[in-house]
Amino acid sequence: MRQREVGYNLDMRELLITCLLAASAFAQAGKLGAFTNSDDVGAPPLKGSAEFDASTRQYKITGTGSDIWAKADQFHYLWREMSGNFSVTATAKFLTDGNAHRKAVIMLRKSLDTDSPFVHLAIHGDGMAAVQFRTTKADNTNTVDFPIDSPGVWKLKLVREGSTITMWIGKEGAPLRELGQTTNQLGSPVLVGLGVASHSQDALNTVQFSDVSVEPLPAPAAKKQ
Repeated sequence: MRQREVGYNLDMRELLITCLLAASAFAQAGKLGAFTNSDDVGAPPLKGSAEFDASTRQYKITGTGSDIWAKADQFHYLWREMSGNFSVTATAKFLTDGNAHRKAVIMLRKSLDTDSPFVHLAIHGDGMAAVQFRTTKADNTNTVDFPIDSPGVWKLKLVREGSTITMWIGKEGAPLRELGQTTNQLGSPVLVGLGVASHSQDALNTVQFSDVSVEPLPAPAAKKQ
């Protein structure tokens, strides 16, 4: 009887491991890839969308809306909920022409409220990179703008470690260069994702995101006393 119980326990353990692996594979192969949800924020009059091509591992996000700016936002957001430390990278290519201030972003957002606190790394249609953030709900958006380069294909990277957020950017396959760090108390969990805005309620902006990576990071090692 004891041998049968041991064998039964081993079989159940193997079944559990198999189910967990299958669930993990299903999550990675979901219809939105590394993300779980997609929706418009701020009820723009034109509806946005997000598509994931599993064969190429590319995302195509179409967004409209006035902007991600001031005290309220309008854009399309593709996201997943995460806690702790993590790294997000993506290469953005604008597929449509439009307003020079249209945006493709890697964003951390507290909620889907139109006036939610957030921080993001943005590349504009004219090639200007910016770190922008809203510290508290319904507050104005702050920005650190970098010199305008030119339109192109841009790789973006954002890393959160505790309350410190570090951002990098690189153009046309060039090595990433660090733009700097900011401190933000968004807490956990937070919505982590990719956003697209057209800077116009009458136009759509479509961006292709490739080489997308969303990875949890270990907690920093405790400092020795």
